[in-house]
Amino acid sequence: MKFPLPLSVLTLLATPCLAQVALESVKGFADLEKVAAQLALRPYEAPAQQLDPFFEGLKYDGHRQIRFLRDKALFAERGDTCRVEFFHPGWMFKKPVVFYNMQGPQTVDVPFDRKHFEYGELKVPADAKNPVGYAGFRVLAPDSLVKRPFEFMVFMGASYYRAVTTELGYGISARGVAVDTIGGNPEEFPDFTHFWFQQPKVGDKSFKLLALLNGPSITGAYEFESTPGVSTEMKIKATLHLRKLVKMLGIAPFSSMFWFGENSHPKPYDFRPEVHDSDGLQVEIEGGPTIWRPLDVSRDLRLSIFETDKLKGFGLAERDRDFNNFQDLEANYHRRPAVWVEPVSGFGKGAVMLVELSSGEETWDNIVAMWKPDQLPATPVQPLKVEYKLHWLDQHASGRLCKVTSTRRGFVMDSDDHLYVIDFAKGAEDGATKPKDWTPDIDVVLSGGEAKVLDKRVMKNNETGGWRAFFKLDVPAATNLLEIMLELKDEKTVISERWMYQWRR
Repeated sequence: MKFPLPLSVLTLLATPCLAQVALESVKGFADLEKVAAQLALRPYEAPAQQLDPFFEGLKYDGHRQIRFLRDKALFAERGDTCRVEFFHPGWMFKKPVVFYNMQGPQTVDVPFDRKHFEYGELKVPADAKNPVGYAGFRVLAPDSLVKRPFEFMVFMGASYYRAVTTELGYGISARGVAVDTIGGNPEEFPDFTHFWFQQPKVGDKSFKLLALLNGPSITGAYEFESTPGVSTEMKIKATLHLRKLVKMLGIAPFSSMFWFGENSHPKPYDFRPEVHDSDGLQVEIEGGPTIWRPLDVSRDLRLSIFETDKLKGFGLAERDRDFNNFQDLEANYHRRPAVWVEPVSGFGKGAVMLVELSSGEETWDNIVAMWKPDQLPATPVQPLKVEYKLHWLDQHASGRLCKVTSTRRGFVMDSDDHLYVIDFAKGAEDGATKPKDWTPDIDVVLSGGEAKVLDKRVMKNNETGGWRAFFKLDVPAATNLLEIMLELKDEKTVISERWMYQWRR
């Protein structure tokens, strides 16, 4: 269903080249907001994909031979600053993207230049037509940050982008926005079609860029200010306009991969004990619980919804940092970053959504987390404005609470009862004032189906210094789904994260 347009809007649609004129005059975020607002009132036009047949037909092995020449990087001439290298269109990335350089009061385009690439063993035909733009880009930090060239951020494909820290490699992928990831409609993948770079100066700690989002159902203006380091931080502002109604809009979405972990049954026939980029979702609610939801997959899609109007933050994390639990010298899954979303403004009533898709391999992301607003704009002229920070880091601390460190499950010996074993790190609330033989209480709550909790208890884990919680489940044959919640308590005071798990038959 499309929104009805008033007469004044229909008059605007007749103005020729409205978006193009505005694109060439963008000098800041306010200018780009006007472009996105105007574009939302025009019919959607998909980005051109008219590549020369040679580049159109490139496969993975051919495309990876094309290398951007480091001395041709944008801003390389400005000294020890951030600089930008570009990716060549081809293989999966056929949509050329347009780039601009905001040179103080002047904005100039950054045209495609074939002389900025080396093509390896590829024999590019002499008459091959150049693409009209690049496929994406990466940003390198000033060499002084880690005393070498350091790529810390990549934008490539639809509205996808990724970042790393000085200590951790690539893993999780973020997106500008998610449209109809669930709900029954085909998922839509809007594109970042145009980028504007702010010229960096020597001594700048951050790099700023603007991006225009465009898709069949949505337009948007984005501003990114990114600061690399042990924790890489992105400050993000977005103003979104809906061209037409959508069933679901995801804000601050990102995706990851979970194939199997310590809680997976049955495990694939693989030499590695675990294979995942992330092992859990963390959610913090102001004045409420801090939730840890271990990831898992099954034959069917798994959907978890955490509703609140007081979101403090959420993110996917790889808490397991022990190489022995992965044994992968190439993928280094134990060194994948966590991502934490810190709302700044525009996050009112809504829900954190976790989507877990079944997977038979590690190639594709099958985990999606996002914020779903409860209310969406009713017309294209109404903007949805959000501001948030993305922290790419080792992990987001859970404060003074006992932190979940592992989740294991299996059958009780000689029984069909289910056994759960959850390890917690020691928290600040169970410190030196407690007697040596003190152990926390355990609270287990079931919902969504019939089952009985048996033999719940907590014992000291002398190997870790923390706590190990146990409980068993007697699940009737008629029950197919259970939501499980567990907390450690000191009498009535909660001293741990809220462990939440979805059991499926």
